[in-house]
Amino acid sequence: MQVTLEQVHDIVNSNDGNLNVHTASFSKIQSTSYRCAFEDIRFYDELTRHHGNSCTASQTCYHVALCDSDRSYLLLVSPLGSSGTVTPPAPITLPALSTLLSRILDNTAVPVPRPVAHDVSGGEGKWDFGWLLLRVPNSSRTHPLTSSLASVRPSLSPRQLARVELRLGTHLRALHGITNDWFGIPMDKPTPDPLIVPSFTTLFTSQTGEGAEECGEDMTPYSWQDTFVLQLEELLEQVCGNANARKTVPSVDIDDLRLSLCRAMGSFLFDDVEMPRLIWVTGNEEDVIVSLNPGKDGGGTTHEEGAEADIAYILPTFRRALWGDPLMEAWFLPPGPTTAINEGYFDGEEDGTLIVLPRHKTKRTWYTVYLALLVLAEEASQEGEVSNKETVRWARSILPECVEILKSVPCY
Repeated sequence: MQVTLEQVHDIVNSNDGNLNVHTASFSKIQSTSYRCAFEDIRFYDELTRHHGNSCTASQTCYHVALCDSDRSYLLLVSPLGSSGTVTPPAPITLPALSTLLSRILDNTAVPVPRPVAHDVSGGEGKWDFGWLLLRVPNSSRTHPLTSSLASVRPSLSPRQLARVELRLGTHLRALHGITNDWFGIPMDKPTPDPLIVPSFTTLFTSQTGEGAEECGEDMTPYSWQDTFVLQLEELLEQVCGNANARKTVPSVDIDDLRLSLCRAMGSFLFDDVEMPRLIWVTGNEEDVIVSLNPGKDGGGTTHEEGAEADIAYILPTFRRALWGDPLMEAWFLPPGPTTAINEGYFDGEEDGTLIVLPRHKTKRTWYTVYLALLVLAEEASQEGEVSNKETVRWARSILPECVEILKSVPCY
């Protein structure tokens, strides 16, 4: 799938409100670094925990800057139709992503790009891809290739870094404050048709596993356990049940994994999540774009102690978002978020944590399994394209470790 400068110019011209705009720069945003979250010392020799981690590769994003204008855009594109390749459970569609970003903007102060227009029809043959055009907030000319948190972290002072991470924790908490009526993948429509209110009979049969078909009601969206297990099983099928994808899989005993999953389900491990909350799932430091402005005295370079560091905006990498459990966020991978992110998330609450009971730590291990399977499934779908090999290496290494851990962890 190739996107040309002429196609970008046509899309922006048609939606900018000014037919005479000219593109100053047009560049693809591609993740190259890695956020390590291992407790195994072998990986610390080569990788640092604080780098970005592009966990998914299901979307292509371009940064578009205009001549003689402070406006800049992001253009997200995805192939039209099915290519017949091995793919993990489908990410949310571009129209659904547009709706989700609008909902974030309407309900929080999280600085995500604002949707301008989208087209998934092919434009009567103009392009062979669907696209979503987004306006970068705050008229920011900060380029994401050079200003992500993963890129600028080494040059930030402790004070600057603490400010950015505190703000990041606050934004994460705001995202998790957006709730929904059901669990699962966000839909295209702002207000989907309401699900059937479950009857007492349906609630009873859903717990016993009997009579669900007779009731004719799909109870899966009402249960985080049912929703998560369905998503996990789809990934297992893609990664372990397909001959083309099997080469990406490490030596993992799937029977052991499913036996552990049955034990977790029998203990209702995931059913302590009552409210479906918006979770980013794959968010990382490469998605956080940092702005650096001179201090009040106006002097010095941007990286000096007097420069004010803040989050300019967050890249729209929500294609794997779910309505589910906040503990599933990649930011909460062991050994957990930094002190500043945690403080921002819990608004200064002393000893704030999402892991209170042993069962919470067990759930977090299952969410790591999910993320590793997602990485491997997307690796299998790349068909020789350049992918983040370090992330794949992490997934292949961490998955067998998690399978072994889950054999004996508590579910209480």
